[in-house]
Amino acid sequence: MKTKHKIIVLGALIVIFCSCAVVLVILLHVIFGFGVKTQAPSSSQDMAQVSKETMSAEITIHSAVGLEEESQDTLYTQIPSSPLPQSKAYNAMPMQQGKDSLKQEALISLYEKIEEKVYYISEQKNEEGFFPMERITVRNAQLTDVQVVQALSAFLHDHPEVFWVSNQYGYSTTESKTTVQLYSVIAPGECMKISKRLSSEIQSTLQSVPEGTSALDREIYLYDTLIQKCDYDKEAAQDDANWRAHSIVGVFLDGQAVCEGYARAFQLLLNQSGIPSMLVTGTAEGAHMWNLVRIDGQWYHADPTWDDNGEYAVHQYLNLSDSMIQQDHTLYPTVQNAQKVEANKLYNLPLPSCTAVKANYFRSKAVPLDNDAKALTQALKKAAQKREKRISIYVGEDTDYQQAVTRLFLESPYQFLYSVRQANLEAEHPIHYDGCSYVEADISRGIVVLLDYE
Repeated sequence: MKTKHKIIVLGALIVIFCSCAVVLVILLHVIFGFGVKTQAPSSSQDMAQVSKETMSAEITIHSAVGLEEESQDTLYTQIPSSPLPQSKAYNAMPMQQGKDSLKQEALISLYEKIEEKVYYISEQKNEEGFFPMERITVRNAQLTDVQVVQALSAFLHDHPEVFWVSNQYGYSTTESKTTVQLYSVIAPGECMKISKRLSSEIQSTLQSVPEGTSALDREIYLYDTLIQKCDYDKEAAQDDANWRAHSIVGVFLDGQAVCEGYARAFQLLLNQSGIPSMLVTGTAEGAHMWNLVRIDGQWYHADPTWDDNGEYAVHQYLNLSDSMIQQDHTLYPTVQNAQKVEANKLYNLPLPSCTAVKANYFRSKAVPLDNDAKALTQALKKAAQKREKRISIYVGEDTDYQQAVTRLFLESPYQFLYSVRQANLEAEHPIHYDGCSYVEADISRGIVVLLDYE
């Protein structure tokens, strides 16, 4: 699911009972903060708040189909398995949480066989329009459909670069073996073309990661880059057949994806930049997928889909604890702990606890709100020097969040307006208060202010 934001144009309404045009111009300059001190503003100068609109998105669910009779004449084309690109300055992290979650020998064997056979694809379509992969046989095991999906999901968790696997699979069992048939959504030649283009795009993104930065700064850079690169695909959210939007292909090649594409792309970029990441599934006004990220030894939730408003990252969902994310996200159970496991339901791998808050974006990077707003004034001065488009504010735990918003933007003492005026005394590029607006990021106790300039 993606959070959308639309700026509501509510310019400060100035009512001045004066017939003199010269006096009117002077008063306008005073109101807009060109360094002239005045009394506390009236409610007509409340700042515009950015509204939010939400949408749901579906995640790929695997379903079993009848196992077709295999022709002895079927030929399979091998797709080259190339190493993933990685950042030039950081060592890639292995993606194997999925495999590590499998405890039964037969499931591990199936995972490893998928890892091999997924690169062998037939040139001929079946009746459903899919391209069969070379069949997998796990001997001395009678696996259920739940176990097949468990191994397949674990493999796909660890291999976001394998984008061509269909949501359909076939399998059969005998007393001595289990046979599994996977399918590709596209022909092997098309797989190779797309893989080559993906590798180039991923490499380009990873090579742009600044060298010598902390894990947190790298994560923020990749988070913002992903959100700038990709738009949420509303139509694909209601169309499981649009496999591109549910994969990294939608993000890197199409610039449009749903939550599954965002999460898999972010996982890949993080791990290839030396930052461990996992996938998480649950509900958030619809089936949803996001990430766990490990920063300085601690795990956090990060949801790039819900932080993308089409223009910039709000950062409300960047590095949350379990208790924070659970305010509007509900996690699916792990497959090991679910009371009743079904093949057509979504489950999580075993997930580490997320209890830390140190790397939360607003706690670590935003301007702390103090009583006299001195820190905010200094931040606005720096922002005005570079004509930055926004600043972030953190409201501490000892302050009532909504009261802080009210004091900043809605009622006297109008702390934000005062800080703008003070900053404009020295600003080369004065901030236009009437054109500013703000976004509440209450889950992180943050506020994002969108700045406008004269």
